[in-house]
Parts: sequence; structure tokens; C-alpha cells
Amino acid sequence: MTTSPGRPLHIVFSFPRGRGHLAPLLPIARQAEAAGHHTALIGAREPVLEQTGFTRLCPRDIQLPSSTDGTGAMRSFDSKRVLQKVEEVFLGTAAYGALIDVHQLLTDWAADILVCSEFDFGAMTAAEEAGVPCVVVTAFATASNSWKDSIRVPIQQLRFAAGLAPDPHLAMLDGALTVVPATASMRPDTDFQGPVMRLRPTPLETTTPHPAAEWFRDGDETIRIYVTLGTEFNTSSGDLFSRLLQAVAELPARILVTTGPWVDPGTIEPGERHGPSRIRVEQYVPQAELMQHADLVVNHGGSGSVVGALHAGVPMVVLPLGADQVPNGDFIEAAGAGAVLIAETATPTEIRTTARHILSTPGYRSAARAIGGQLSSLPTVGEVMTAIEGLPTSSGHQSPAFEVTETMQP
Repeated sequence: MTTSPGRPLHIVFSFPRGRGHLAPLLPIARQAEAAGHHTALIGAREPVLEQTGFTRLCPRDIQLPSSTDGTGAMRSFDSKRVLQKVEEVFLGTAAYGALIDVHQLLTDWAADILVCSEFDFGAMTAAEEAGVPCVVVTAFATASNSWKDSIRVPIQQLRFAAGLAPDPHLAMLDGALTVVPATASMRPDTDFQGPVMRLRPTPLETTTPHPAAEWFRDGDETIRIYVTLGTEFNTSSGDLFSRLLQAVAELPARILVTTGPWVDPGTIEPGERHGPSRIRVEQYVPQAELMQHADLVVNHGGSGSVVGALHAGVPMVVLPLGADQVPNGDFIEAAGAGAVLIAETATPTEIRTTARHILSTPGYRSAARAIGGQLSSLPTVGEVMTAIEGLPTSSGHQSPAFEVTETMQP
């Protein structure tokens, strides 16, 4: 049956690990609540889960990278095999644990729909086992299907454990609907087997501007540079933060660096000769508050950072550290919206020279703005929510009591 207008749905939102997989789900989850639906959020137990503001939380104990004093040594990787670790990271115990936990939530809460990240394989399997339609939200801005062949065997093993028939074409990865927060030039429709709906980047609204964002906006400098290494690879980036800061500190710019969770901002020293007035280091600032003022973003090429910068029309210097960051960097360079450097070997002089070139060449900004215009023309989160509401669901039911987790320990 199709959902009837006015009947609130019970929608479970699930992510496998980290902010990068949670962030694409949050605008849809907030829209679902605004539309009067009941939502539950299940994912890795970390402070960001509690900070979402949702009351129905189901934290899962998933080991995530962490550091309390600077960063570990930089991970070496083969750029040609960078997406071949999907099985190692997202299958195994992580997927089997999600299969159990998400299935229990779907059945105990009598859920109508599951919305999950494209790497939440255990949750997808649980939804199929429970007979609940699944909406898959992509986490990679580019990367296409290059990683899928590496998981064919473990996916079948996971399905076997759930008592499901083989899925040789991996149709389960697309769900009943795939939501893609990227343009067709970044991830074409041909990457997916089922219905596809694009989603305009939707920054989360904040009631009070972050003090660092106000600082970034103010000042007499004509150039503003934002430096970030995201929220996961930041913990194993070696001395890259120091090299980046040493590079951009020589430019006549106001500079904001965010270190991300688990990295102490105090370990990233701007140096006395540059003074505190022109350089600021924070652990976290909502990037949407910064992008509209930035002239250049220096980052690792993570999908969230890349899409945020492109949506705002800001060019980039990209130093990939792994995962989807290599294809993201390749896309940016091919589109003329930035340049890619090798994170392991780039010197401060090389980074500074590249940054100067991009800042002094208007074509980079024009290319970024062109992609930003494409992103701004994508369907809104309200339109995506309407499509989700129209999906076939199981028969109507009354929801049993749900045990709410309102407080968590990080």
C-alpha cells in the first residue's frame, strides 16, 4: 500500500560510523520530524549523536578512530586501491552487529521505513529481513561503483546469515530509493539500479552563530582561508596540520583551522610571529557558517567538505588521505575547481604556491561557482521527504512503547 496523507510514519535513520555518514541523513531526519513523523536514530555511540537533538536515540558501541593528543602517523595508501577496504571497515562484525540491532529496532518499534547510509550494509539487510522499505542516502560525492566488486562475497554471506536469498546484482545497495546529495556530473544515475532522487545540500540551521564563524567573517584581511582534515582521517594525518598552517600563514589572509574531534586544537600552534589575531584554531565550527565567507578551502577531499565548498562556490586545495578523497580530488581538478597535492610529501612551499595560484586565478572560483549552481538547482529536502512518504510500506499498525535514550556518555 502507499502511505495515506496525514498518517505519521515511524522512520528509522541508521548510520554505520562517524559524522561523515550521519551528516547526509540529518536534513532528511529533521524534515521528517517537521512533517509530523516519528523518528529514531541509531548509530555509533559518540558525542555527535547526542548533539543532534533527537530524543529517540539508540547508540551502538562501534570502535571509531580516536586520539587525545595530536594525531598519529599518517597512513600510507595506494591511490589506485584506495576504495578496496570497504569490506574491512563496513562489513565483518560492524555489519553483523547492525543486522541484529537495527532489525530489533525495526520490529520492536514497528517501523515503516528505514533511511540509511550507503555503507550501512547490516541495516539494509535488516530492513529486507523485516520487510521494511529502505531508502539509501549516498555518502560518497563521487567514487562511482569502483568499490562494489570487492564486497560481493561478504554481502552474500551477510544475507545468508539473515536467511535471505542471494543478491548477485547487489540490488539491495540501492534500496527502494537512492538519495544522492550530489550532481549527476559527480555520481551519474547509471551508478544505480533503482529510482534515484537528487538532494540539494542542506546545511543544518543554527540558532546562534559560532563565535569563530563571526571572527572569520570580520577583520580587515581581504582573503579568508578555511583549513580542515575532516572528522576521521584527521586523527592519523601525521604533521599535515602543521605543514598546512605553516604554508597558509605566510599568505595575507584570515585563517581558520578546524582540527576535528579527538584532536586537541592546542597541539596545532600558529606560531608567535603570526599572532593570534589573524589565525584561529578550533575543534569544530559548522562549515556552512564559514563557506559563504571563504575564498579558499584547504582540505583532505572528504565528501562533506567538498560538497559544502562547491555548493558555496569556493575553490580548493585537496590533499587526500584515503577513502573517497582521491576520486573527489580528481573530480575537483578535472572540473577546474581546485588542485590536488600529495599529502605525504607536499611541502609548505608547494602548498603555499598552489594556494596563491588558485587565489590569483579567477577561473578556479568560476568553475566552483558553476558546480555550486548545479547543486543549488537540485530538489529540496522537502521534495525528497515527499518521495519517501510515497513509498509502499507494510500495512498500518500501532507503535508499541519505545525506550528512549536521552543521555549518553561519550
